[in-house]
Amino acid sequence: MPAKVVRLLFGDFQDVMTPTLRRLFLGNFLSSLGTGMTLALLLVYLKDIRGFTTSFGGFLLSFMALISILFGGPVGWLIDRIGPKKVIIAGLILEGSAVALWSIVTTRQEAILIAAMSSLGTLMIWPPQTVMITRMSQEKDRQRVFGLNFMLFNLGLGFGGFTASVIVQEGNAGSFELLYRLDSLSYFAYLLVILSIKGNFLSDDSDHEEKKGSYKDVLRDRRFMKIALGGLIYVTFGYASLQGGIAIFVTQFLDLSPKWIGLVYGANTVAIFLLQGTVLRVIEKRSKYQVLRWAGWVWAGSWLIIGAASFVHGFIAGVLIALSQVVFAIGEMIWSPTAPTLTNELAPDELRGRYNSVMGMQWNIAGVIGPAIVGILLGNNQETLWLALMVVGSILPISLFRSAERSEVSR
Repeated sequence: MPAKVVRLLFGDFQDVMTPTLRRLFLGNFLSSLGTGMTLALLLVYLKDIRGFTTSFGGFLLSFMALISILFGGPVGWLIDRIGPKKVIIAGLILEGSAVALWSIVTTRQEAILIAAMSSLGTLMIWPPQTVMITRMSQEKDRQRVFGLNFMLFNLGLGFGGFTASVIVQEGNAGSFELLYRLDSLSYFAYLLVILSIKGNFLSDDSDHEEKKGSYKDVLRDRRFMKIALGGLIYVTFGYASLQGGIAIFVTQFLDLSPKWIGLVYGANTVAIFLLQGTVLRVIEKRSKYQVLRWAGWVWAGSWLIIGAASFVHGFIAGVLIALSQVVFAIGEMIWSPTAPTLTNELAPDELRGRYNSVMGMQWNIAGVIGPAIVGILLGNNQETLWLALMVVGSILPISLFRSAERSEVSR
């Protein structure tokens, strides 16, 4: 990549990229390459290649979300107890093994076991990774650090998705199996990077004695709980509903080719890679509570553009859907660096694992609720009601973030 392009894209981040952070980001980027290869293929693979029913595939996704919800609390405790590095090492081994096993799954019992392994592995990667990033960076730099991590992760997803489109062949079991094996290797590559990073990244007051604090302390933090609840609503009516519903809306209600789905997600990924630095320069000058409210308005706008696409046809409809995902990406570029930064500003160091696990559980709970809303409404041809609900859901958390900011000011 030419030096001028590197400076343009990464100039905002060069002064916060310590050698340790570079290693961690490299590992996360490598794992995201593998994730991008298989991200949207599991249900297709299980049905078309392994012969499982669609209903069983849906059950697996719900089961995986349930496992994550049940074990989110214990994983947060474990991070605070033994440190994030040990937890993420275990998570990468578990997830890498589970992804490899998807390539040879043959029975429902095996699929359920692998799904449980995968859920636990993912749960043991993301929250401890956030804690490690927090302890590797200075508080004044964290918004940019999390923004860079998000940008690189999406870049990896994009490259991984493109690679999958080249490798996968409809009805060819070997091509799907290859993708899952490559995905597995990406997690073990991340593991090697983590093992090369020195230190355990325990809290400042860590010793061999029992840590002080518990989840009761987390639940008593009203400001944080408002942020967590607002985030849950955002994710439910944003990411979870979008991932489950946009493909159905594009192909069934707009009658567009499935190829548009790849173009739509590609527009989202490219926007994040090109614009994250610019968005960060804008939001760093504002209150974090204020910019979290901005995310809701931006996401509501993206849903309105999706609604507008239903009034046109063909190419124009496809362009509007792609535009909606560029707008949605702006909301992501606000939310993804700001929410973890604010979470870790509020979290006492000895409770960072628990705070970040609570935030991580948003995705699991939303992963159950969002697709259920999509299935019920779009399954009954209620696309207008679905879109209206998405707009309202995007705006609902704004009052929670405003209330949390008032609590901060009064404190």
